Amino acid sequence: MNTDIKRAVILGGGISGKAAQRLCRALGIDSVILNDGEAEELPPCDLGIASPGVHPLRSKLYQLAQRSRVPMTSEMCFGFHHLGIPCAAVTGTNGKTTTTELATSLLCALDVKAVACGNIGRPVADVAAEVLEAGQKLYDAAVIEVSSFQLELAEGFAPDAAVLLNLASDHEDRYRGGFAEYASVKRRIFDHVKRPLYGLSMPDECVRRVTVNMDTVHIDGAPFLALAETRLGAPHNRENLAAALELVLRLVPAPDVIKLAAAVRAFKPGAHRIEVVGEVDGVTYINDSKGTNPAAVIAAVNSLAGPIVILLGGLGKGMDFTPLAGLAPRLRAAVIYGEARDIIGEVMRGAGVPTFDAGTDFARAFELARARALPGDTVLLSPACASMDMFKNYEERGNSFRSLVKQIEVEK
Repeated sequence: MNTDIKRAVILGGGISGKAAQRLCRALGIDSVILNDGEAEELPPCDLGIASPGVHPLRSKLYQLAQRSRVPMTSEMCFGFHHLGIPCAAVTGTNGKTTTTELATSLLCALDVKAVACGNIGRPVADVAAEVLEAGQKLYDAAVIEVSSFQLELAEGFAPDAAVLLNLASDHEDRYRGGFAEYASVKRRIFDHVKRPLYGLSMPDECVRRVTVNMDTVHIDGAPFLALAETRLGAPHNRENLAAALELVLRLVPAPDVIKLAAAVRAFKPGAHRIEVVGEVDGVTYINDSKGTNPAAVIAAVNSLAGPIVILLGGLGKGMDFTPLAGLAPRLRAAVIYGEARDIIGEVMRGAGVPTFDAGTDFARAFELARARALPGDTVLLSPACASMDMFKNYEERGNSFRSLVKQIEVEK
């Protein structure tokens, strides 16, 4: 990246934008944050830094920056160029956060002081600024969760190792080329990667040290640990485990396998990911609010046993919901709500699933699901959608579901 930058314009004043401005201050770069509607012209600058929430097809400010021909980068890439430590990067439609958290946890267990950042919540620029402000090394490595939004402007992003977990319909409203363009953007994570890859559909470029069969994890062909000893035995989490181990082995080629195995056994996936919230009257309530696309919902349903009453809905992001029809044999009923409820309802009814419309009332959606569940069933919040039509984020949606479950537990 050009080291002669004197002034930057930051597009978007959210968490990422504020982190980019913090890093600018630490670097002695004059900066201004702009949001859509705040400027008719782009101020003179040497660099434009885009927050991931700035929509390239809808933001007039973003389009103005593009027309101005000012060099552009993402907040994630801006931060990366100033980290100065080994980095592992994780992308994919689903599983990014679990893989990032797991890889970070495993590195720390091996006495590598690692920090998780990026799309996981803490911006990369914030970590870089923290280190610069401290004037000393604070971390040995970073594990960066990377969204497609952050890869749109990622020239020179060169992690030491990278994984692309999977690809499925998501965020297609952001790309004129639909799914094909979305997938192409995701694959940019490998453009400048420094070390051998672990990725989707890239067997010629991958030397995989980790394999997972139905019940055992192997490293370099030797048994490492049994899946039954971990909380990662579901099919989707096996993929996440293998990917996290591959990343760790790229950064620590000869780890203490006893420490590594103990750390895998101790790891617990985070909240809002197929999280058992409670059981009332023989019905299990599971919060999978992070299931924000159809592929994630399918993975959640396939990890569970017994009939399911599912809550589906939210912001549709231009996704293809037809794969949800294949879940019909597992579903006792579907309750739909939010902005995308009509299109999801059409898919569910077409598959013969009893479907109930709660409008934009999430509490009503919960009550409709509860009323249709029988002892032995699961009520599953796995919405297949983003949350921002009705909630601040997926955490708020999941916490709302938790509160409703706790409320009926108290009533009992």
